[in-house]
Amino acid sequence: MNQYALVVQWNDPQQAGLNLNKQVVPWCKARMAEGHRIVAHFDIEEDAKTVQQNRFYWGVILNQISEQARIGGQRYTVDAWHELFKRQFLERTKKRVYVAGKTRPVMTTTIGTTKGLGVRKMSAFIEKVIAFGASDLGVQFSETRWEDYR
Repeated sequence: MNQYALVVQWNDPQQAGLNLNKQVVPWCKARMAEGHRIVAHFDIEEDAKTVQQNRFYWGVILNQISEQARIGGQRYTVDAWHELFKRQFLERTKKRVYVAGKTRPVMTTTIGTTKGLGVRKMSAFIEKVIAFGASDLGVQFSETRWEDYR
């Protein structure tokens, strides 16, 4: 975020209307008067993944996969399984970067990460890992609902 960024959060329509007229519109007018162009991005706020989800994923799901699953007779650590699942189930990000000595930008691909996933996306990720673990690896999970995990 740059020095000119404005971030607002609205919890109800009345608050949004008041805030738009009293804060957002004047801010936009001031930035435009300074010669800046404005880009607006509106989104639905989602809570970050919960500590409970993270504890469940690492403490139950990955541990049980690491204990029970084998690929080619080989056991793997929870970190190795996590890497596999990131590559298998999370979106990759493509980015153009400039590299010293190159005349043109280079495209790079970054593997997705669970950091910054919201509750819904983390839930979907956990469900995919559980489904893969049960169907493809034969893992029998003691628990499958992060909501019930304490």
